[in-house]
Amino acid sequence: MTVLAFGASVGCGADNSGNPNSGVDASGGDSTGPGYADGSSNPNGTHPTDASAAADSGFPTGTGPNDAATTNETGPPADSGSAIDSGTRADSGGGPLWLPSSAAPIHFHWQLSTTFSYPSHVIPGQGPVVYDIDGENNSAATVAFLHALGPDVKVVCYVDVGTYEPGRSDASQFPASVLGSAVSGWPGERWLDVRQQSILMPIMTNRIVNWCQKKGFDGLEPDNMDQWANSPGFPMTEADSVSYDLAIASVGHSVALSVGVKNLLPAVSAQNLTRVQNGFDWVLSEQCFEYSECNVYQQTFAMNGKAAWDVEYGTMPNCAQASAAHQNAQVRELNLGAPGTSGYVYQPCIPDSQKIW
Repeated sequence: MTVLAFGASVGCGADNSGNPNSGVDASGGDSTGPGYADGSSNPNGTHPTDASAAADSGFPTGTGPNDAATTNETGPPADSGSAIDSGTRADSGGGPLWLPSSAAPIHFHWQLSTTFSYPSHVIPGQGPVVYDIDGENNSAATVAFLHALGPDVKVVCYVDVGTYEPGRSDASQFPASVLGSAVSGWPGERWLDVRQQSILMPIMTNRIVNWCQKKGFDGLEPDNMDQWANSPGFPMTEADSVSYDLAIASVGHSVALSVGVKNLLPAVSAQNLTRVQNGFDWVLSEQCFEYSECNVYQQTFAMNGKAAWDVEYGTMPNCAQASAAHQNAQVRELNLGAPGTSGYVYQPCIPDSQKIW
């Protein structure tokens, strides 16, 4: 794994890092070379910038800061709800579904390399906030403790759906037939053959139900969603990956979990972009400012009322652009560790105490 070091001062909000050293990305995938921290190998090849992202006709049209087609931001949907929850949509079973809004900032605490410890890993003084933590390695009690902080606290369950991780408790359930190329930079990890949904979906459904839904999580962060764009070792197509990703979203929605799409949009063709936008409730990107890919995230999600988060590791985000587009941007260390640990960095564009854009 490659270690990326950078200075503490990024000029985009309060610096709560304490120690701006470097770390190793824990979000999954390849952090080597000039690529994404989550496993994508070439932002200029497999992740081309898509500045012509079509707006989703199912949501109010908005404008990104670089969208030449329109000039005025229309804002979020009329049903804006609370600061952290925009919606009233039901899941397929009729239950309520958390729909985070872009109407106001929602702070984002992403912690994957360290099991969450309550209360020492809680950042004080935050307004509406999402805690994104590993689903298998954290308990229902931890989720309940976080919910007890208040109604504006939501908890998202991280699950790797696109690669095989040998250290997971269900690793023996993956037959050799679905294991593809090695994931560069992550020893033992292999890309999954997502064309074989009959094998993979029962495993992933079990994860989503037992690691996420039964523990009381509010949302699901599926990782490694752009398998076809990363030389997975199979003759996979974009259509194969998108079909699998939407199946994952459907399972999450069926058990009342809000589902985010991660790092996928720049790689998706125009014909699939609206399907992805309609199928997911919020978006999480890594390094979109570093690779000049933020427009597609801002124009398809943030400016259409759906929450959008971006995490940068070595590049200062354009905080003015992010805030104008209602995109929550921040700088973190690659390790995505816990507050107080060596190298921890957390520098949001919008200070934790600020509740408006």
